[in-house]
Amino acid sequence: MEIWAHRGASGLAPENTMAAFVKAYELGADGIELDIHRTADGVLVVMHDEQVSRTTTGRGYLHSGTYAWVQSLDAGVRYHPSFAGERVPSLVDVLTFIKSTRMKLNVEIKNNQIEYPGIERDLVNLLQEHGMIERTIVSSFNHACLHRVKLANRSVATAVLCTEFRPVHPGYAKQIGAAGLHPNIKSVNPALIQGAKAQQIAVRPYTVDNVQVIRSLNAWGADGVITNRPDLARTAIS
Repeated sequence: MEIWAHRGASGLAPENTMAAFVKAYELGADGIELDIHRTADGVLVVMHDEQVSRTTTGRGYLHSGTYAWVQSLDAGVRYHPSFAGERVPSLVDVLTFIKSTRMKLNVEIKNNQIEYPGIERDLVNLLQEHGMIERTIVSSFNHACLHRVKLANRSVATAVLCTEFRPVHPGYAKQIGAAGLHPNIKSVNPALIQGAKAQQIAVRPYTVDNVQVIRSLNAWGADGVITNRPDLARTAIS
């Protein structure tokens, strides 16, 4: 079972920063999961929220600010003073780092509250430029977004994200051309995993930091686990 670091090793470093991604690498994660938005001047940047206020020293929406403005924000000090000076990385920053490792990448496109027309093509272009098509999974709660990724490049693997309250059947993922299903852990059971395996759909539940639950997922045959604590996950399945 693969270990995917949720927003990097976000239980140990500020989420979606290079510090969190490097920590995930150091702890032996198989891949990292991150979220992308687009700035007003067209740069894909790594952050979970549409607004910057929760994780940085700034205020405002990513889509209405320039990349230079985003770069001026401190993305570490709110987590802990020892991380003061961490910046919001661009997707290019992360691709450059990941390419130097053996880790894989799971990019979640945040195209729900704010519409970013053409972001799927922007993402695919960057993956192609950096030779990362084969090592990347693109996921989204916006399933139309996944269809547009496939239109841009059919070789890109996609995964359907779904909530506890709106679970998705593996057959639906298969129907829309996705290779994976990323369900909320509360909706996961052995039958779901076995049903997905029968249709060759990979299951990677989120967000799991409980050692016993991780062990259960491993025993049930889950393909991966998305966790804030890749160190605990590695210990659990070792």
